[in-house]
Amino acid sequence: MDYIKAFITGGVICIIGQILIDKTNLTPARILVIFVTAGAILTALGIYGPIVEFGGAGATVPLPGFGYALAKGAI
Repeated sequence: MDYIKAFITGGVICIIGQILIDKTNLTPARILVIFVTAGAILTALGIYGPIVEFGGAGATVPLPGFGYALAKGAI
């Protein structure tokens, strides 16, 4: 069951990135920065922690997970 949760969580993050690429004029570099910043902000607000508990590696391996790790280190 853990694998399914990780797959779903990582898949949702990838879907969000793909929608941003397809529907906006943002470059991949800007989307990368948005994901890392969003991960740090969501961690500071206490929102990303429960996502990590649910999704495990599906939430910590993609780019928002890097922002999560940076924010957790700062906190």
